[in-house]
Amino acid sequence: MIINIAHIHPMLVHFPLALFPVVLGIQFYVLIKGQSLFSQNCAQSSATGLLALAAVAAVAAATFGDMALDKAVASGVKLSLLESHEDLGQASATLLVLMALAGGWLFKVQEPSMKVSWGFWLTGVAVFVVLIITAWHGGHLVYDLGVSVTAKGR
Repeated sequence: MIINIAHIHPMLVHFPLALFPVVLGIQFYVLIKGQSLFSQNCAQSSATGLLALAAVAAVAAATFGDMALDKAVASGVKLSLLESHEDLGQASATLLVLMALAGGWLFKVQEPSMKVSWGFWLTGVAVFVVLIITAWHGGHLVYDLGVSVTAKGR
């Protein structure tokens, strides 16, 4: 049995959706302890690594999302139904990559400023809101409109 390429996208989207809240949770813990997010300690190192992993997963999800979109359109789904989810997915992946790059750089230079740390975390919360909106649109497409869903084997 070969996996339908359109099914890889929903498998991948769960990685950034699961990893990024863990990143934000670790970062919040670090911040309430009064530490910079970018000092090289275990928690900060873990959060930076998980952020990079979430960004890579988001790019993979967006890439396979484009392929899933093409298959959905080929099967008769109107492109207009998919465009907002596609745009949000691209924005989510881009924002996560930018956060990972900025966070990696700040971690490398060991930025000690608490203002920068709190600003970075609040930016992450805003990015998480974009991720949740993107996920809601994807869920609406699948569960409400039945995009890429077949009723086989009943």
